[in-house]
Amino acid sequence: MLKIRSCVIFTFFAGLTLFLSCNKGNKVATPLISFVIPYSGFKVAIGDSLPLNPTVVNNIGSTYSWSVNGIVVSSAKIFTFTPIKIGNYTIQLKVTNEIGSDDISILVSTFSNNSPYITKVFDYQYGPGQIAAIIPTDWKGNDFIGQPWTGTKSYTSLGGWGGYLIAGFDHTVKNVDGADFGIYTQPGAGSEPGVVYVMYDANKDGIPNDGDWAEIKGSEYNNSETIHNYQVTYLKPSSDGDGNVTWKDNQGNNGELIPGYGIGTWWWSGYGDLTEVVFTGERLPNAYINTSTLAGTQNWEVRSGMFSYGYAECYFNLDYNNSLKANLFDISNAVDQAGNPVKLPGITFIKVQSGVFQIAGWLNEISPEISGAVDLSLIEYTPN
Repeated sequence: MLKIRSCVIFTFFAGLTLFLSCNKGNKVATPLISFVIPYSGFKVAIGDSLPLNPTVVNNIGSTYSWSVNGIVVSSAKIFTFTPIKIGNYTIQLKVTNEIGSDDISILVSTFSNNSPYITKVFDYQYGPGQIAAIIPTDWKGNDFIGQPWTGTKSYTSLGGWGGYLIAGFDHTVKNVDGADFGIYTQPGAGSEPGVVYVMYDANKDGIPNDGDWAEIKGSEYNNSETIHNYQVTYLKPSSDGDGNVTWKDNQGNNGELIPGYGIGTWWWSGYGDLTEVVFTGERLPNAYINTSTLAGTQNWEVRSGMFSYGYAECYFNLDYNNSLKANLFDISNAVDQAGNPVKLPGITFIKVQSGVFQIAGWLNEISPEISGAVDLSLIEYTPN
Protein backbone atom coordinates (compact mmCIF):
# COMPACT_ATOMS: atom_id res chain seq x y z
CA MET A 1 0.00 0.00 0.00
CA LEU A 2 2.73 2.32 0.79
CA LYS A 3 4.30 1.71 -2.58
CA ILE A 4 1.05 2.28 -4.32
CA ARG A 5 0.38 5.45 -2.39
CA SER A 6 3.86 6.67 -3.18
CA CYS A 7 3.26 5.97 -6.84
CA VAL A 8 -0.02 7.84 -6.82
CA ILE A 9 1.51 10.76 -5.06
CA PHE A 10 4.41 10.81 -7.50
CA THR A 11 2.12 10.66 -10.45
CA PHE A 12 0.08 13.53 -9.05
CA PHE A 13 3.06 15.78 -8.60
CA ALA A 14 4.42 14.82 -11.97
CA GLY A 15 1.12 15.80 -13.52
CA LEU A 16 1.10 19.00 -11.57
CA THR A 17 4.56 19.79 -12.78
CA LEU A 18 3.52 19.08 -16.36
CA PHE A 19 0.44 21.28 -16.00
CA LEU A 20 2.44 24.18 -14.66
CA SER A 21 4.97 23.78 -17.41
CA CYS A 22 2.29 23.88 -20.11
CA ASN A 23 0.63 26.88 -18.52
CA LYS A 24 3.92 28.71 -18.45
CA GLY A 25 4.36 28.03 -22.17
CA ASN A 26 0.96 29.59 -22.95
CA LYS A 27 1.56 32.69 -20.88
CA VAL A 28 0.36 35.98 -22.50
CA ALA A 29 3.15 37.71 -24.44
CA THR A 30 3.70 41.26 -25.66
CA PRO A 31 1.81 42.04 -28.90
CA LEU A 32 3.85 42.40 -32.06
CA ILE A 33 2.64 44.49 -35.02
CA SER A 34 3.38 43.38 -38.56
CA PHE A 35 2.61 45.86 -41.34
CA VAL A 36 3.96 46.41 -44.85
CA ILE A 37 4.71 50.09 -45.39
CA PRO A 38 6.10 51.56 -48.65
CA TYR A 39 9.62 52.94 -48.29
CA SER A 40 8.45 56.55 -48.79
CA GLY A 41 5.11 56.05 -47.05
CA PHE A 42 1.65 56.04 -48.56
CA LYS A 43 0.35 58.63 -51.04
CA VAL A 44 -3.39 59.29 -50.94
CA ALA A 45 -5.58 61.61 -53.00
CA ILE A 46 -7.81 64.04 -51.13
CA GLY A 47 -11.20 62.38 -50.66
CA ASP A 48 -9.87 58.84 -51.20
CA SER A 49 -9.56 56.33 -48.35
CA LEU A 50 -6.62 54.31 -47.06
CA PRO A 51 -7.70 51.22 -45.08
CA LEU A 52 -5.12 50.16 -42.50
CA ASN A 53 -5.47 46.56 -41.29
CA PRO A 54 -2.29 45.44 -39.50
CA THR A 55 -1.39 41.89 -38.50
CA VAL A 56 -0.87 41.65 -34.73
CA VAL A 57 0.74 38.60 -33.09
CA ASN A 58 -0.31 37.94 -29.48
CA ASN A 59 -3.34 40.16 -29.93
CA ILE A 60 -5.70 38.37 -27.53
CA GLY A 61 -6.92 40.82 -24.92
CA SER A 62 -5.15 43.74 -26.62
CA THR A 63 -6.43 47.29 -27.04
CA TYR A 64 -5.79 49.47 -30.08
CA SER A 65 -5.11 53.18 -30.32
CA TRP A 66 -4.78 55.02 -33.63
CA SER A 67 -3.61 58.63 -33.72
CA VAL A 68 -3.14 61.10 -36.58
CA ASN A 69 -0.48 63.75 -36.02
CA GLY A 70 -0.69 63.10 -32.28
CA ILE A 71 -4.48 63.18 -31.98
CA VAL A 72 -6.22 59.92 -31.04
CA VAL A 73 -8.87 59.10 -33.64
CA SER A 74 -9.86 55.43 -33.19
CA SER A 75 -9.71 52.42 -30.88
CA ALA A 76 -10.75 49.84 -33.51
CA LYS A 77 -8.42 47.19 -34.90
CA ILE A 78 -8.90 48.45 -38.46
CA PHE A 79 -8.64 52.17 -39.21
CA THR A 80 -9.54 53.90 -42.48
CA PHE A 81 -7.81 57.21 -43.12
CA THR A 82 -9.70 59.63 -45.38
CA PRO A 83 -7.77 62.91 -45.75
CA ILE A 84 -9.70 66.10 -46.39
CA LYS A 85 -6.72 68.45 -46.53
CA ILE A 86 -3.38 68.59 -48.31
CA GLY A 87 -0.43 67.82 -46.08
CA ASN A 88 1.88 65.22 -44.57
CA TYR A 89 0.49 62.98 -41.85
CA THR A 90 2.00 60.63 -39.29
CA ILE A 91 -0.39 57.86 -38.33
CA GLN A 92 0.61 55.90 -35.25
CA LEU A 93 -0.81 52.59 -34.04
CA LYS A 94 -0.22 51.38 -30.48
CA VAL A 95 -1.36 47.91 -29.39
CA THR A 96 -1.31 47.18 -25.66
CA ASN A 97 -2.06 44.22 -23.41
CA GLU A 98 -1.35 43.40 -19.76
CA ILE A 99 2.25 42.45 -20.53
CA GLY A 100 3.35 45.33 -22.74
CA SER A 101 2.82 47.16 -26.00
CA ASP A 102 4.09 47.65 -29.53
CA ASP A 103 3.70 50.60 -31.86
CA ILE A 104 4.44 51.66 -35.43
CA SER A 105 4.39 54.94 -37.33
CA ILE A 106 3.01 55.26 -40.85
CA LEU A 107 3.81 58.25 -43.04
CA VAL A 108 1.11 59.48 -45.43
CA SER A 109 1.34 62.35 -47.94
CA THR A 110 -1.74 63.64 -49.70
CA PHE A 111 -2.30 65.13 -53.14
CA SER A 112 -5.12 66.34 -55.37
CA ASN A 113 -5.77 66.21 -59.09
CA ASN A 114 -7.88 69.37 -58.81
CA SER A 115 -6.67 72.95 -58.88
CA PRO A 116 -6.73 74.76 -55.54
CA TYR A 117 -7.59 77.96 -57.40
CA ILE A 118 -10.35 79.39 -59.55
CA THR A 119 -10.39 77.81 -63.01
CA LYS A 120 -13.09 79.83 -64.76
CA VAL A 121 -14.72 83.26 -64.69
CA PHE A 122 -18.36 83.15 -65.83
CA ASP A 123 -19.27 86.83 -65.62
CA TYR A 124 -17.60 90.13 -64.79
CA GLN A 125 -19.33 93.48 -64.57
CA TYR A 126 -17.36 96.54 -63.47
CA GLY A 127 -19.24 99.09 -61.38
CA PRO A 128 -18.62 102.72 -62.41
CA GLY A 129 -15.33 103.67 -60.78
CA GLN A 130 -12.07 105.49 -60.94
CA ILE A 131 -10.03 103.02 -63.01
CA ALA A 132 -12.63 102.30 -65.69
CA ALA A 133 -10.47 104.01 -68.30
CA ILE A 134 -7.73 101.39 -67.99
CA ILE A 135 -10.05 98.37 -68.21
CA PRO A 136 -10.34 96.98 -71.78
CA THR A 137 -13.89 96.68 -73.02
CA ASP A 138 -13.36 92.97 -73.70
CA TRP A 139 -11.70 92.20 -70.37
CA LYS A 140 -13.32 89.21 -68.65
CA GLY A 141 -11.68 89.24 -65.23
CA ASN A 142 -9.25 86.46 -66.15
CA ASP A 143 -6.64 87.71 -63.67
CA PHE A 144 -8.89 86.07 -61.08
CA ILE A 145 -8.05 82.61 -62.49
CA GLY A 146 -5.23 80.50 -61.06
CA GLN A 147 -2.61 81.28 -58.47
CA PRO A 148 -2.47 85.02 -57.76
CA TRP A 149 0.46 87.33 -58.48
CA THR A 150 2.22 84.98 -60.88
CA GLY A 151 3.75 86.19 -64.12
CA THR A 152 2.07 89.38 -65.26
CA LYS A 153 -1.13 88.62 -63.36
CA SER A 154 -2.63 91.54 -61.46
CA TYR A 155 -5.80 92.02 -59.43
CA THR A 156 -9.43 92.35 -60.45
CA SER A 157 -11.16 95.63 -59.64
CA LEU A 158 -14.91 95.46 -59.04
CA GLY A 159 -15.39 99.21 -59.27
CA GLY A 160 -18.12 101.14 -57.48
CA TRP A 161 -21.18 99.72 -55.76
CA GLY A 162 -22.71 96.69 -57.45
CA GLY A 163 -19.77 95.67 -59.63
CA TYR A 164 -19.23 91.92 -59.41
CA LEU A 165 -17.40 88.83 -60.57
CA ILE A 166 -18.76 85.27 -60.79
CA ALA A 167 -16.19 82.46 -60.87
CA GLY A 168 -15.86 78.75 -60.21
CA PHE A 169 -13.57 75.94 -59.08
CA ASP A 170 -13.10 72.70 -61.01
CA HIS A 171 -14.44 70.74 -58.04
CA THR A 172 -16.62 71.09 -54.96
CA VAL A 173 -15.00 72.89 -52.05
CA LYS A 174 -16.21 70.79 -49.14
CA ASN A 175 -17.86 72.32 -46.11
CA VAL A 176 -15.71 71.18 -43.19
CA ASP A 177 -15.08 72.57 -39.72
CA GLY A 178 -13.61 76.07 -39.84
CA ALA A 179 -12.65 78.14 -42.86
CA ASP A 180 -13.18 76.47 -46.24
CA PHE A 181 -12.01 78.96 -48.88
CA GLY A 182 -10.13 82.21 -49.12
CA ILE A 183 -10.34 85.27 -51.37
CA TYR A 184 -7.04 86.99 -52.01
CA THR A 185 -6.85 90.73 -51.54
CA GLN A 186 -4.91 93.29 -53.50
CA PRO A 187 -1.69 93.40 -51.47
CA GLY A 188 -2.14 96.59 -49.49
CA ALA A 189 -3.89 97.95 -46.44
CA GLY A 190 -6.99 99.82 -47.58
CA SER A 191 -10.11 97.81 -46.73
CA GLU A 192 -12.85 98.05 -49.38
CA PRO A 193 -15.45 95.46 -48.37
CA GLY A 194 -16.93 93.13 -50.97
CA VAL A 195 -19.98 90.95 -50.26
CA VAL A 196 -19.42 87.22 -50.91
CA TYR A 197 -22.02 84.79 -52.26
CA VAL A 198 -21.69 81.04 -52.84
CA MET A 199 -23.47 78.32 -54.79
CA TYR A 200 -23.34 74.51 -54.76
CA ASP A 201 -23.37 72.78 -58.14
CA ALA A 202 -26.40 70.64 -57.31
CA ASN A 203 -27.12 69.57 -60.90
CA LYS A 204 -23.43 68.88 -61.62
CA ASP A 205 -23.38 70.71 -64.95
CA GLY A 206 -20.48 73.02 -64.07
CA ILE A 207 -22.55 76.20 -64.52
CA PRO A 208 -23.78 78.54 -61.75
CA ASN A 209 -27.47 77.99 -62.49
CA ASP A 210 -28.53 76.16 -59.33
CA GLY A 211 -31.08 78.59 -57.91
CA ASP A 212 -30.45 81.63 -55.72
CA TRP A 213 -27.05 82.59 -54.39
CA ALA A 214 -26.43 82.07 -50.68
CA GLU A 215 -24.67 84.96 -48.95
CA ILE A 216 -21.79 84.52 -46.54
CA LYS A 217 -23.15 86.35 -43.52
CA GLY A 218 -20.70 89.05 -42.53
CA SER A 219 -20.41 91.18 -39.41
CA GLU A 220 -22.61 93.97 -40.83
CA TYR A 221 -25.43 91.76 -42.09
CA ASN A 222 -27.81 92.92 -39.35
CA ASN A 223 -26.43 96.45 -39.13
CA SER A 224 -29.30 98.97 -39.25
CA GLU A 225 -27.46 100.81 -42.06
CA THR A 226 -27.26 97.72 -44.28
CA ILE A 227 -29.83 97.60 -47.07
CA HIS A 228 -30.75 94.19 -48.46
CA ASN A 229 -32.20 93.87 -51.98
CA TYR A 230 -30.71 97.21 -52.95
CA GLN A 231 -30.69 98.33 -56.59
CA VAL A 232 -28.90 101.14 -58.39
CA THR A 233 -29.34 102.31 -61.98
CA TYR A 234 -26.32 104.19 -63.35
CA LEU A 235 -27.01 106.56 -66.25
CA LYS A 236 -24.56 107.47 -69.00
CA PRO A 237 -23.35 111.11 -69.10
CA SER A 238 -25.34 113.30 -71.47
CA SER A 239 -22.47 113.64 -73.94
CA ASP A 240 -18.97 112.26 -74.43
CA GLY A 241 -16.27 114.37 -72.86
CA ASP A 242 -18.65 116.23 -70.60
CA GLY A 243 -20.57 115.45 -67.43
CA ASN A 244 -20.56 112.73 -64.79
CA VAL A 245 -22.48 109.53 -64.29
CA THR A 246 -25.77 110.06 -62.48
CA TRP A 247 -27.66 107.38 -60.56
CA LYS A 248 -30.96 106.49 -58.95
CA ASP A 249 -31.81 103.69 -56.53
CA ASN A 250 -34.86 101.70 -55.44
CA GLN A 251 -35.04 103.68 -52.22
CA GLY A 252 -36.10 106.91 -54.01
CA ASN A 253 -32.62 108.44 -53.93
CA ASN A 254 -30.52 109.82 -56.76
CA GLY A 255 -27.22 111.57 -57.21
CA GLU A 256 -24.11 112.18 -59.27
CA LEU A 257 -20.72 110.48 -59.18
CA ILE A 258 -18.28 113.33 -58.85
CA PRO A 259 -14.69 112.06 -58.90
CA GLY A 260 -12.09 113.52 -56.60
CA TYR A 261 -9.66 113.79 -59.50
CA GLY A 262 -9.63 113.35 -63.28
CA ILE A 263 -12.45 113.92 -65.72
CA GLY A 264 -15.97 112.63 -65.38
CA THR A 265 -16.29 110.55 -68.52
CA TRP A 266 -13.98 107.79 -67.27
CA TRP A 267 -16.81 106.66 -65.04
CA TRP A 268 -18.48 105.17 -68.13
CA SER A 269 -15.56 103.73 -70.05
CA GLY A 270 -16.18 100.12 -71.10
CA TYR A 271 -19.98 100.19 -71.31
CA GLY A 272 -20.02 101.02 -75.01
CA ASP A 273 -23.40 102.21 -76.31
CA LEU A 274 -25.34 101.33 -73.17
CA THR A 275 -27.27 104.27 -71.79
CA GLU A 276 -27.72 102.71 -68.36
CA VAL A 277 -26.48 99.80 -66.27
CA VAL A 278 -28.37 98.23 -63.36
CA PHE A 279 -26.90 96.44 -60.34
CA THR A 280 -28.75 94.62 -57.54
CA GLY A 281 -27.31 93.33 -54.29
CA GLU A 282 -26.59 94.25 -50.69
CA ARG A 283 -25.54 97.74 -49.72
CA LEU A 284 -23.25 97.82 -46.72
CA PRO A 285 -22.84 100.82 -44.40
CA ASN A 286 -20.35 103.51 -45.40
CA ALA A 287 -16.93 102.10 -44.63
CA TYR A 288 -14.87 105.26 -44.17
CA ILE A 289 -15.05 108.37 -42.06
CA ASN A 290 -12.97 111.55 -42.27
CA THR A 291 -11.29 111.81 -38.87
CA SER A 292 -9.41 115.02 -39.63
CA THR A 293 -10.12 117.92 -37.27
CA LEU A 294 -8.35 120.47 -39.46
CA ALA A 295 -10.26 122.47 -42.03
CA GLY A 296 -9.35 121.67 -45.59
CA THR A 297 -7.65 118.36 -44.77
CA GLN A 298 -8.81 114.78 -45.07
CA ASN A 299 -7.88 111.69 -43.09
CA TRP A 300 -10.10 108.83 -44.20
CA GLU A 301 -10.18 105.77 -41.93
CA VAL A 302 -12.30 102.62 -41.73
CA ARG A 303 -15.02 103.05 -39.13
CA SER A 304 -14.01 101.50 -35.84
CA GLY A 305 -15.46 98.11 -34.92
CA MET A 306 -16.97 97.41 -38.34
CA PHE A 307 -16.34 94.86 -41.11
CA SER A 308 -14.61 92.54 -38.66
CA TYR A 309 -15.35 89.36 -40.64
CA GLY A 310 -17.15 87.99 -43.69
CA TYR A 311 -16.04 90.37 -46.49
CA ALA A 312 -13.49 90.36 -49.30
CA GLU A 313 -10.56 92.81 -49.24
CA CYS A 314 -10.71 93.59 -45.55
CA TYR A 315 -7.39 93.93 -43.75
CA PHE A 316 -6.56 93.66 -40.04
CA ASN A 317 -9.86 91.96 -39.22
CA LEU A 318 -10.65 88.59 -37.68
CA ASP A 319 -10.64 86.51 -40.86
CA TYR A 320 -7.63 88.02 -42.65
CA ASN A 321 -4.71 85.60 -42.99
CA ASN A 322 -1.36 87.35 -43.07
CA SER A 323 0.56 84.56 -44.80
CA LEU A 324 -1.93 84.22 -47.66
CA LYS A 325 -2.95 87.87 -47.86
CA ALA A 326 -6.52 86.63 -48.06
CA ASN A 327 -9.80 86.76 -46.18
CA LEU A 328 -10.99 83.31 -45.09
CA PHE A 329 -14.62 82.18 -45.28
CA ASP A 330 -16.67 79.42 -43.64
CA ILE A 331 -19.39 77.94 -45.85
CA SER A 332 -21.41 77.24 -42.69
CA ASN A 333 -22.05 80.99 -42.43
CA ALA A 334 -24.14 80.98 -45.63
CA VAL A 335 -27.69 82.33 -45.43
CA ASP A 336 -30.55 82.52 -47.93
CA GLN A 337 -32.27 85.68 -49.13
CA ALA A 338 -34.40 85.74 -45.97
CA GLY A 339 -31.36 85.46 -43.73
CA ASN A 340 -31.97 81.83 -42.77
CA PRO A 341 -28.97 79.47 -42.49
CA VAL A 342 -28.33 77.32 -45.55
CA LYS A 343 -26.79 73.88 -45.07
CA LEU A 344 -24.47 73.32 -48.01
CA PRO A 345 -22.27 70.21 -48.43
CA GLY A 346 -19.84 72.43 -50.28
CA ILE A 347 -19.62 75.09 -52.96
CA THR A 348 -18.36 75.27 -56.54
CA PHE A 349 -19.10 78.89 -57.47
CA ILE A 350 -18.51 82.23 -55.80
CA LYS A 351 -19.72 85.73 -56.50
CA VAL A 352 -17.96 88.77 -55.08
CA GLN A 353 -19.72 92.13 -55.30
CA SER A 354 -18.72 95.66 -54.37
CA GLY A 355 -20.76 96.37 -51.24
CA VAL A 356 -20.12 99.98 -50.17
CA PHE A 357 -21.73 102.90 -52.03
CA GLN A 358 -19.52 105.75 -50.92
CA ILE A 359 -17.14 108.31 -52.41
CA ALA A 360 -14.64 109.04 -49.64
CA GLY A 361 -12.96 112.28 -50.70
CA TRP A 362 -9.61 111.78 -52.39
CA LEU A 363 -10.04 107.99 -52.07
CA ASN A 364 -12.88 108.23 -54.61
CA GLU A 365 -15.34 105.32 -54.64
CA ILE A 366 -14.86 102.41 -52.24
CA SER A 367 -14.16 99.64 -54.74
CA PRO A 368 -12.76 96.18 -53.86
CA GLU A 369 -9.74 94.75 -55.61
CA ILE A 370 -9.47 90.96 -55.41
CA SER A 371 -6.76 88.66 -56.74
CA GLY A 372 -8.27 85.17 -56.86
CA ALA A 373 -9.74 82.52 -54.59
CA VAL A 374 -8.50 79.23 -53.12
CA ASP A 375 -9.80 75.97 -51.68
CA LEU A 376 -8.02 75.96 -48.32
CA SER A 377 -8.05 72.16 -48.12
CA LEU A 378 -5.73 71.95 -51.13
CA ILE A 379 -2.93 74.20 -49.90
CA GLU A 380 -0.73 74.44 -46.83
CA TYR A 381 -0.61 77.81 -45.11
CA THR A 382 0.33 79.32 -41.79
CA PRO A 383 -2.54 80.35 -39.49
CA ASN A 384 -2.19 83.76 -37.87
